[in-house]
Amino acid sequence: MNDRQRETPRATEAGFGLIEIAVSMFLLGLLAVALLPFLVQGVTQSAANGTLAAATQLLNKEMENARAQTTCTALTAATFSVVDPRGVTLQVARTVGGACPASASSYPITAPMAVTVVRTDTGVVLASAKTLIFVAVK
Repeated sequence: MNDRQRETPRATEAGFGLIEIAVSMFLLGLLAVALLPFLVQGVTQSAANGTLAAATQLLNKEMENARAQTTCTALTAATFSVVDPRGVTLQVARTVGGACPASASSYPITAPMAVTVVRTDTGVVLASAKTLIFVAVK
């Protein structure tokens, strides 16, 4: 009679046991550890993309500022630094090629201009562009 009682499950033994819960927690932990590098890489890539987007925005802003100039003397070379929202310092360098012609008959002309955005802590060029700016007068 003792053997027969052991064979039939009791009502209190229904559901998950302690071992099943421990094994499922171990498997979930193992899965989390396996996916952790992907999460870290995603966060790192997101920060890099944010800095690249800020550099591209600065480059476009400088190009638009140069296109807004209508005189040759207003196009000047400049270098300045900007801190992006993530705290990375970006150096913007604007260079203008050639000198302004002295005679008024030489106008209108196109002046070559280049803008480069460099990340100062690594020295990596994040964005660079060259263009010709239409200049109507000296």
